[in-house]
Amino acid sequence: MPQPLRILITGASSGIGRALAEHYAQQGHTVAAVARRRVLLDDLASQHPGITPFEADVTSAAEMENLINRFAIEQGGLDFVYVNAGAGQHAPEEGWDARATRSIIEVNILGATNTIVPAVAVMLRQGRGRIVGISSLAGRVPLPCAAAYGASKAWLSFYLDSLDMDLAPRGVRCTVVMPGYVATPMVDGPDSALVSPGARRAAALIARRVARGDRVIRFPRRVALLTSLAAIAPRSVRIAAQKRRLSRRKVQRGRPE
Repeated sequence: MPQPLRILITGASSGIGRALAEHYAQQGHTVAAVARRRVLLDDLASQHPGITPFEADVTSAAEMENLINRFAIEQGGLDFVYVNAGAGQHAPEEGWDARATRSIIEVNILGATNTIVPAVAVMLRQGRGRIVGISSLAGRVPLPCAAAYGASKAWLSFYLDSLDMDLAPRGVRCTVVMPGYVATPMVDGPDSALVSPGARRAAALIARRVARGDRVIRFPRRVALLTSLAAIAPRSVRIAAQKRRLSRRKVQRGRPE
């Protein structure tokens, strides 16, 4: 029987992060669930003995370094780190509002860096490990209502892709995960379920392909294909398509224009 993996997941209190934590715990692995919302973390840990909750803010480099080193020492190593904590963009104005843009950058870029850097240090010492960054298909091509968010996810994809070239010869690999639309509280608002069926399916797919060693994971397949086509489509077509998608989402959420 294979040894249980030691896995750390940020943004684990809801959405894909929580679904990943539950998935791995159910498989018998040891999971550090990291997030700011202690009540939700405690609820998650109470349902899964293999999950240890860690209340922390990814925007604090000191907190993340201490947390990652502590977990690695307690568990005798660190196999996977999921860089999942993220801040979304819900209106075009957030792309030019200083406070909103700064918040997205602090979580999606600085928070990711604060997680990746100490994790890489641990993995280099042990000579193995995998960093998994939850990026987005929104980072592949410029779209309306995604200026700050898409740019931050493009940074994460680029960063991990380049890191993998440097780290792979030393036994540490990086995987970039680019989901399309997945129903989670970040995209559907605070009244959404903590873990939707969409998030559970996404987590199972991600875990399966990470275990397979995939370097880049894009899904759903149809959305990934459309995103690739959008990259070469005229700008006007991308704008029209994104406006239709956002309009459909408003209708589905009971707030038609």
